Amino acid sequence: MSSFVRFAKALVTLAGWVAGAFLIVTTALIFAEITLRLLAGRSTLVAQEYSGYLLAAMIYGAAGYTLLKGEHIRVGLVYERLSPKGQLWLDRIALALGLFFATLLVLAFYGLFADSLHYHTKSFTPARTPMVYPHGAALAGAVTLWLAFLALLAQSFLDPKPLGSAPE
Repeated sequence: MSSFVRFAKALVTLAGWVAGAFLIVTTALIFAEITLRLLAGRSTLVAQEYSGYLLAAMIYGAAGYTLLKGEHIRVGLVYERLSPKGQLWLDRIALALGLFFATLLVLAFYGLFADSLHYHTKSFTPARTPMVYPHGAALAGAVTLWLAFLALLAQSFLDPKPLGSAPE
């Protein structure tokens, strides 16, 4: 089980780095759009659309990484007043609930991805982007978030100590 936790954490960390790379690509795309408009009076015609897709990929891709690093918003008012055993059980309950909602997210994105794949859905913009790509990126991000919840929940049983404010 601990090898699964290590694998899941490595995969989620990779997704976080890819999300960071998407931020750089988005910045370059917007810079290219601005430069092209200023210097040539033209547009890429895809900057706004693709920036939106990349933003969604960044949000979902980085969500699991953020969870692993303990950087999601946490209300410590109750948590800090609990004993270490109480903190551990609160962590487990929160992780199990997070895993449940991440499962719903994965199922919803899978349905969207499967429909766009089956019906060959394309965007209504000049780029006519096949929607299977942005939907697939969102699904991949949701899966990494699901993996992060599962890995942290498994870790809470393998190494039973409270995750605290910085799970690693």
